[in-house]
Amino acid sequence: MLKISRESEINLINILIDQDIISGTDLINIKKASNDGDKSQIEAVFELNLTNEDAILDLLVKEQSLSIVDLKNIEISDEIRSVLPTNYINMNFIAPFKLENDVLHIAISDSSKLSLMRNLKTITKKNIELHAAKVSEISDFIENLLKEGGETTINSIKEANAEKTKTFDYEVDEQAEVLEDTEEDIEAIENESEVIKFSTAVVAEAIKSGVSDIHIEPYRFSSRVRYRQDGMLKEQEHFSKFLHSNYGAVVTRFKIMGKLDIAERRLPQDGAIPFKIDGKVVDLRLSILPTATNERIVMRVLNKDAGDISLEQLNFEENDLSNLRKAIHSTQGLVLVTGPTGSGKTTTLYSILKEVSKPHLNILTAEDPVEYELDGVGQVQIKDDIGYDFGRALRSFLRQDPEIILVGEMRDKETVDIGLKAALTGHLVFSTLHTNDAPSTITRLQNMGTPDYLISAAVSLVLGQRLARKNCSNCREPDPDVTPEVLKEMNFTDDQISSAKASRGKGCSSCKDSGYKGRMGIYEILSVTKPIKEAILKKATTPELKAIALKEGFRTMQDMGRALILSGDLNFREFDRVLSME
Repeated sequence: MLKISRESEINLINILIDQDIISGTDLINIKKASNDGDKSQIEAVFELNLTNEDAILDLLVKEQSLSIVDLKNIEISDEIRSVLPTNYINMNFIAPFKLENDVLHIAISDSSKLSLMRNLKTITKKNIELHAAKVSEISDFIENLLKEGGETTINSIKEANAEKTKTFDYEVDEQAEVLEDTEEDIEAIENESEVIKFSTAVVAEAIKSGVSDIHIEPYRFSSRVRYRQDGMLKEQEHFSKFLHSNYGAVVTRFKIMGKLDIAERRLPQDGAIPFKIDGKVVDLRLSILPTATNERIVMRVLNKDAGDISLEQLNFEENDLSNLRKAIHSTQGLVLVTGPTGSGKTTTLYSILKEVSKPHLNILTAEDPVEYELDGVGQVQIKDDIGYDFGRALRSFLRQDPEIILVGEMRDKETVDIGLKAALTGHLVFSTLHTNDAPSTITRLQNMGTPDYLISAAVSLVLGQRLARKNCSNCREPDPDVTPEVLKEMNFTDDQISSAKASRGKGCSSCKDSGYKGRMGIYEILSVTKPIKEAILKKATTPELKAIALKEGFRTMQDMGRALILSGDLNFREFDRVLSME
């Protein structure tokens, strides 16, 4: 009979479900077979021939490239018996089998154990090397370890290592608290099949609705799920009751799906979940944040199809699109896309890359994170925690012989300076900045300490953008609140006011009674022409730069917004929400 902890059993069942080896409906049969035979659910899985030990082992080896260890003939030394608390070994279902210099070798049965690496290193003060082993061999190993060595507790380890620092005692005490918390989690996930169904339903419903973000939030007397759709958050009340009753279990489930540390409740964690729906895989970017009441979850839905949008689909005005194409098909220069978080900058940049990508060009990107995979493009993930930031990535790119470079964001002077110099030395550079509009981007670069001559010579185009909700085409009607006086306040001309047909969405089943369906881009494109370059060298202010640009044919986002009100696509309230900068 397998001696496997409840938590490890749940983790393994979840992994088998995620890999489509067993289905949610199989859980009923597994539970029945487990209860009838007084055996673990994993044994029931084997008995029902849903999978076997060899298949589970093969899955772990292929997924994590671990070497296989045969635990059957390994003798358990006194050193191994004292290296970890037996209650920790038992509960986490791991087999420490060899201590070699400063490296502790541990056998695991599934990938959920990878989240224990940091805790293991903290407790043992050793480097950890993981190996793959069969479930039954780990079970027998743990049983032999307990039988031969008696029970080694956290306190006995502290006594045996009394000569070590007080820091170790403190860390082990913290670990004891973590173990206790995890046992509470196991009780909370008593009906795991319902939790799995709930978690899957929350994500599946969001993806089918075209949601960009999923928020799962705990409060003292309630919990809620909110979806961000078309840029606005809306509570999904039908999830609240189950979520509040099973909040800890739901958090644990999403941690398992994202391969995070289920025992860590004190620090934020980030992960990724590949979610299969309707035959395609959608990536979720997972963020866990501890709060005063519990851990808060936010998931960004990254639909890989979004990387296939062409420039024509982005709602550019014809002249603006012509200017943009001229800049992105140049051999050098810096093209900046600006706007607040969530304004669609990444989508625009990917559309640009899709257009300029050719077999004879070497294109490299530094992103945080890599949201969509692009064929023919070398994409690099920024890792700030190890010092691999945008500046360092950009320096390494210049040694990779690129024609085109994309830097996810110009966060500091160093990145800006390297990017501008690259743009002057035969490279085409794309990047983003957080500014209100295109003209103020020049001033922002100056305020970062960048020399005026560098900005004037290197920057070729600045694209400012926003995303606004579109009026629902199915329930669009004339807007009685838009009077000539309202339009005059919004700087419409008399000719525009006389021909205006302002609309609103009344609300229907198609738009879920919101009056809005889908979003569209609102843009302004500042081409850095000779007069603008001269103004930069003279340290012109943002209003002065804007005045010169207007003479050169520059059209502001507000101008485009007014045109969209006249066409009936944009509600004036949405204009006010998104573009109230004048």
